[in-house]
Amino acid sequence: MTRKIFSSTLWHTFLCAFVFVAFSACSQENEEIAASELDAKTYAGLEDVFSSTNTIETKGKYMLLIFGANGCKYCENLKDDIKQTQALKDELKAHFTSYYINTSYSKLHTFKVGGGAEAKEHAIPTRKLAEIYRIGPTPTLIFADKDGRSILAYPAYLPPKQFQALLGFIASGTWKSAQGDDKRLTQMLQQHLQAI
Repeated sequence: MTRKIFSSTLWHTFLCAFVFVAFSACSQENEEIAASELDAKTYAGLEDVFSSTNTIETKGKYMLLIFGANGCKYCENLKDDIKQTQALKDELKAHFTSYYINTSYSKLHTFKVGGGAEAKEHAIPTRKLAEIYRIGPTPTLIFADKDGRSILAYPAYLPPKQFQALLGFIASGTWKSAQGDDKRLTQMLQQHLQAI
């Protein structure tokens, strides 16, 4: 009799553990799907410009990461400008692999950097990605070269004309003449934007 009770209890414990693990896995999967769906809703109407942030990579172009947040008026203005200005869309699609990263959501991103045999892949949560790039105000624009190395961080909204000039500054390679001198790069960019 004791053996039957023990066997029954053991079986019940195993069954409960299995159900718990199964539901936990489903719950985690549903949370990831929900985060991906929320993330995609963040840039609804711009799916032709922004790639999914599930995997972030250069794809042989310059990379643009736009960090935004819910309730950020200037983030919405920036997205509206892109939607309404075909020249911005064209420039982004031609020269950049662009991502809109909403810091209001927690998501795990696969971040690929480097090229060829030196390519590396990292799993990075949204919060950590924002820490790496020292994101404060939103929107913040991060530009990277074709190997994923950071070129420039621009923590502000720019009207369409200036934003397009900034894209041209990066896409044309003008930034390269700063030769890694951040102060010179900032001066060059200011002069470039003021010349418009």
